[in-house]
Amino acid sequence: MKKTANILLVCAVLAVIVLVLVSNKRSTERKTRMVADASSAVVVRTAVVKDSTYLVSFSSSGVLEALRDLKFISDASGRVVDIFADEGSVVEKGKVLLQLDDEMLRAEAASSGAALEGLKKDYERYKSSNEQGGVTDQQLDNIRTQMVAAESRYITSRRHLSDASVKAPISGTIYRRYVEVGSYVNPGTVLFDIIDYSHMRAICYVTGKQVLEISRGQPVTVECETFPGETFTGKITYIGEKADRSLNFPVEITVAGHKKELRPGMFVTIHFNSAAMKKGILIPRNAVSGSVQSAHVFVVSNNVANKRNVIISNMVGGQVEVLRGLQPGDSIVTGGLINVTDGIKVRIIQ
Repeated sequence: MKKTANILLVCAVLAVIVLVLVSNKRSTERKTRMVADASSAVVVRTAVVKDSTYLVSFSSSGVLEALRDLKFISDASGRVVDIFADEGSVVEKGKVLLQLDDEMLRAEAASSGAALEGLKKDYERYKSSNEQGGVTDQQLDNIRTQMVAAESRYITSRRHLSDASVKAPISGTIYRRYVEVGSYVNPGTVLFDIIDYSHMRAICYVTGKQVLEISRGQPVTVECETFPGETFTGKITYIGEKADRSLNFPVEITVAGHKKELRPGMFVTIHFNSAAMKKGILIPRNAVSGSVQSAHVFVVSNNVANKRNVIISNMVGGQVEVLRGLQPGDSIVTGGLINVTDGIKVRIIQ
């Protein structure tokens, strides 16, 4: 009997030991799983989506060009006898740039002028005689026709004589001269290239959404990579009515009253700001993955990151405007995206 009691006691002790070991094993496994889950979760930073009120702003790039860049050609023919401007010369509109030989033109103008004066006197005599019946109406009409023709020849000869003194058609700077003293020019001969860059323009392109946010006459800010940190003021002078093949609209920006350092051919960035306030969703630019046409973010729910496609629009400072795909209150990943995939567990840090 005593032997049986001892056996039962040993069995009870062994059962207690087994229960303790099993309990310790389960606790250890649970802790191991917790550590494993914690170590497998990706550490991320998040931000809560909310509505914002903002001005729509965006940028586009272009190249400066002179508002007036003229290839000046000759209207007259003759030999160049003198040149009064060279490459680099700053000229005013109407300044004589070169002189053609005008000896024959002066003689022709004097001859046609004298002929016109003689016919005017004849016309007056014929007119007086016609009133007295000494000259017929037909004779008076003939002398009038001759006088009109002579006047036309005189005007033409005076124009040819004037064209022999070649004058600047615009104010600007001569940056190329094509003729020398002694050269013979004909109508259509290129004489000078004249550029006026006191006013300059840049052609840039905006999207169909952006073109609705701007208007003609709207001021813009211009930055030139040649002068970092400096800004220039311009305004919109033209907006294309039709998009090109890439579905973008051309916009012309005029820059007036700028510093003289700006030159045609310089690369510029134009910053547009809408005049109307807009309400919508803005999120940090680094929260968006993919391309503009196929953008997505990761929305965190119950410590799980889920991929969600979004439609984005304009840049507003360091943020991007979201048109569709997010709602206020959504929690999105803004840091640690490099290790985030769809459906992965995450651990949020602030």
